[in-house]
Amino acid sequence: MQEFPHEYAQHHYLNPNEFIKMSGLWCIRVGHNVAKPNYQVGPKRIECYSLHFVVAGQLLLQSESGEAILQPNDLCCFFPDESYSYRIYEQKETLKLVWIAFQGPQALQLLHSLGLTQTTPVLRARCSREIWTKLYAFLQFISDQPDEAEDIGFSTGLQEQLYGIFAILMKGGKTIIDEKTNNVDDLPWLKRSLDFMQLHALEGISIKEVAEEAGVHRSYFSDIFKKRIGVSPNRYLYRLKMEKAAALISLKDRTITEVAYSVGYPSLYSFSRAFRNYYGYSPENMP
Repeated sequence: MQEFPHEYAQHHYLNPNEFIKMSGLWCIRVGHNVAKPNYQVGPKRIECYSLHFVVAGQLLLQSESGEAILQPNDLCCFFPDESYSYRIYEQKETLKLVWIAFQGPQALQLLHSLGLTQTTPVLRARCSREIWTKLYAFLQFISDQPDEAEDIGFSTGLQEQLYGIFAILMKGGKTIIDEKTNNVDDLPWLKRSLDFMQLHALEGISIKEVAEEAGVHRSYFSDIFKKRIGVSPNRYLYRLKMEKAAALISLKDRTITEVAYSVGYPSLYSFSRAFRNYYGYSPENMP
């Protein structure tokens, strides 16, 4: 990595040839970094699409649609001609990012298929171990090719890996698990558990109840859930509650105490503490 004023980073700038531009998607730059405590970018606009993956630490993203704090295994998308700024959120934690910038007529449809839009630019807990393996293999593949722009063989390999990253992100509730005793290409119980948690997150459900709904043993459920989703089931439920709470507060039609009870907290104090721990500010001071 090369040292810059606000980060240690490795950047790769690609020059897609005419062969690649006959396809629906092409990569124009990729990179990864380790941020310094003063890390801050923007406000700025870009002319392409860019996915930023949070490896470690916390990233504060500010865009035209609002503000969000990204945690490890979250990702966000920057859209062309939208204004963004982002910075390290907690200076005591080392922020690490991976990014892929791309263009092409299929780009917007692929992003929308993931649920990413200008007004919803963040995906929570989407980066599995499989994604990280694929992303770092992608970086290594590019690093190993000094004359990538002129090489059609490299270009087709690059396309294959880029589409592969999108394919993994699109799996949603599906997963591929390679265990010693069996191979499972599709886990419908995991999809059921995600739907169940989305539906009943505010009703005080326990992980035991979620595992029972999924029809698997609790310890197995928690292990596979974390491997696939990237966070523990408890953390996932916590995020659902906090995101719902923020949405309710933004309506400005109820008190903070009412929001606290609505999302399942027994008191305003316990809710405010949980909200501050998640977002970094109190519910009363939410932007």
